[in-house]
Amino acid sequence: MKLVFFLIKRLFISKNSSLVFRLTNLITIVSLSLGVASLNIVISSIDGFETEISKKLSNLNGYSTINHLFDDEISQDEFNLPFANETVPYLEKVALLKSKKDTQSIVINAYPINDFFKMDLFSSLDSNILGNESIIIGKTLASKLDIQIGNQVVIFNPKKLDNFSNRNRYEFFTVKYIYDSGIPDFDERNVFTSLNNLQEFFNSENNISGWIKLKPDNHSIEYPFYEMNVYDKYSSLYEWIDTQKWPILFIFSLIAIVSFFGLLSSLSILFDEKKIDFTILKVYGLSTNSISKIFIFQSIFLALIGSLFGVFLSYLLIQLQNEFKYISIEQNIYFVDYLPMNFNINISLLIILISILLSFIISSISVKRFSQFSPINVLRDK
Repeated sequence: MKLVFFLIKRLFISKNSSLVFRLTNLITIVSLSLGVASLNIVISSIDGFETEISKKLSNLNGYSTINHLFDDEISQDEFNLPFANETVPYLEKVALLKSKKDTQSIVINAYPINDFFKMDLFSSLDSNILGNESIIIGKTLASKLDIQIGNQVVIFNPKKLDNFSNRNRYEFFTVKYIYDSGIPDFDERNVFTSLNNLQEFFNSENNISGWIKLKPDNHSIEYPFYEMNVYDKYSSLYEWIDTQKWPILFIFSLIAIVSFFGLLSSLSILFDEKKIDFTILKVYGLSTNSISKIFIFQSIFLALIGSLFGVFLSYLLIQLQNEFKYISIEQNIYFVDYLPMNFNINISLLIILISILLSFIISSISVKRFSQFSPINVLRDK
């Protein structure tokens, strides 16, 4: 084995190697680097996009909601769940919001005042502003209805609109805060107020719709309750991501694999240039197996160098994209305004390992053509 490594070192570092041989090795390394880099960037993009979407959706209204299987509303005191302290009770109602400019159907979400800061969307909100008859609206809705902080709007209870003599069919609310979730559709439809405000307006007494679980945990949800997380709520979105993910991975995997066939050119040029050297070594007793190892180790060496450069290149491009956001996308469609990327060191190491394995397989299949030559025929050609 020491002899094989000595010969590999002499073959690679030899100053007598032709320019064609050196260029071929360089082109092989570059093609492998680009193939590995493109695959790693695509994997990082898919992983980063899915992670960012999940994070953004969780920031809106927690990781999951716990609701009653049969009732839309339940008494907050009737059910004493063991994990209630780790959740936020909420009440959700559909209503109409009217400003001086227009009317918009909305979903009113209500939390206890002291729990607003637990929601990532309102982590910087001063809960003291949420007094009686005050609401929070989204940036898109505020722009659409020309609403500013301090303006009054009217909220209509749709269940009581048929009786115009009923004073409880509407209530004036003051806009105390305008939030921006980064998702225009969400901002346009969802407004927020304190739980007491909404319970009083809808005569819900101490009722709630359920609980919001802020983070995933190991608590089991028992009948008659059920849990719905972000992946369940937005299942169509994640199905779309999976539908797009696998064809893209397949195509770029093929591109990366094709780049490995450039190793064959490098091996062919190595054999043609060093044919006399191999002949002399074989005459002096070097075995066919040892010559085969030279070709295999050269292939592995080129694959290792190429994949390492590819991973480094992909890491550099990923960091630049996350820092400067060169690739932008439509936020109204994809929920984010740029393509997030998540560099995964474990995936990168796996790609390097697969690269070495592929180079070994390719060189092992083709090595017979180079190692089983006749020294007599080589010398006769010369």
